[in-house]
Amino acid sequence: MKLIIGTANIRPGNDYPVVAIGNFDGLHLGHQAILDQTIKRAKENKGTSIVLTFEPHPVKAIRPDSSFKLMNPFQIKMRLIENAGIDVSYVATFNKALAEHSPEDFAKAFLHEKIGCREVIVGEDFRFGKDRSGGVEDLIRYGKMFGFEVIPQKPVVVSGETVSSSTIRRLIYEGNVSLARQMLGRSYVLEGKVMPGDGLGKKNNTPTANIPFPNEVTPQDGIYAVRVEFLKGQNYGTKDGVAYIGSKPSFENKPPRIEIHLFDFNEDLYEKRLRIVFVDFIRADKKFEKMDDLLRQIDLDIEASKSILAKHALEPRFNL
Repeated sequence: MKLIIGTANIRPGNDYPVVAIGNFDGLHLGHQAILDQTIKRAKENKGTSIVLTFEPHPVKAIRPDSSFKLMNPFQIKMRLIENAGIDVSYVATFNKALAEHSPEDFAKAFLHEKIGCREVIVGEDFRFGKDRSGGVEDLIRYGKMFGFEVIPQKPVVVSGETVSSSTIRRLIYEGNVSLARQMLGRSYVLEGKVMPGDGLGKKNNTPTANIPFPNEVTPQDGIYAVRVEFLKGQNYGTKDGVAYIGSKPSFENKPPRIEIHLFDFNEDLYEKRLRIVFVDFIRADKKFEKMDDLLRQIDLDIEASKSILAKHALEPRFNL
C-alpha cells in the first residue's frame, strides 16, 4: 500500500480513483464492507482503491481536552487498512481549517480537485463538512456537480445492533469483549511493555506481567480470559492466560494497571512488548478482606479462563 501523509501531499494522478472516506477507528465489519466494495469497484474499472482518512481523529483535534480514546493507534489502523488490500491511503491533517470547510468545499477541494474521485464509497450515516452538516444526500448532489458517483453502504448489524466504532467502544468499556469481537471481526487487542510490579503474584505462585494503562480504550476493571502474543522477534508463540484490569482494591488501591498471568510460562518478561488478545470477560473486580479468599478466587479465575480458551479457536496472529 502506498501511504501519503499530510494534506499538502494529496494530489491527483491515480487511474480511476475509487475512494472510501472515514476515520476507520477499529476497522470493524462495517468499515470492512466499505473497503471491500472500494476494492471491488476499483478492480472492475481497472482503477485504484483509495482510503481518505484523517489524523488526528476529528474529536481529538476539535476537543483535545476530552476523555475520548481510540481503539487503535494510528500505526495499527494503517496496517489494518493495508491488510484489507487497499492500494493507496491518503491521510489528511485534521485541524481547525479543515473543520471549517463547508460540505461543498470539502467535496470540491478534496474529492474533486485533490484526488479526482470517480467513485466515493461511504456508509449511509456518513457526515462531513463544518459541524458535520453534510450527509449522504448532499454528497450525492455534489458528486453530480463535480463528476463522481457516490455509493452508500448499508450498515452491518450484529446481534440486533448496528456495528459502529462508538458501539464497540461502549461494549469494550462495559467489558463485553465477546460481542465487541463479533463486531470487529477479530478479538480486541492492546499492546504494552512489561514493567516491574509489586511481586505479590510471584510470591503467591501466580507470577504476572504488568502492563501500564494504555492510551487506547481499555475494558472495564475485572478479570478476562486472554491470549498473549510476543512482539519484536520473541519466539514464544501465543500463550493462554488470565488478565486482571484494575487498581487492586484488596491492597489499599494501586495505580491502574493490567496484570497478565500466563499458564505454564516462567520466562523473564521485563521490558518485553506484549499484545493482549481479549477473548472473554470472567468477572468484575472486587475487594477481598482475606488473602486466602483472594487466592482461592484466583484459582477459580484461572480455571474459568482455561475452560473459556479451550472452547475458543486460536486466531491467526495479527499482522499488525
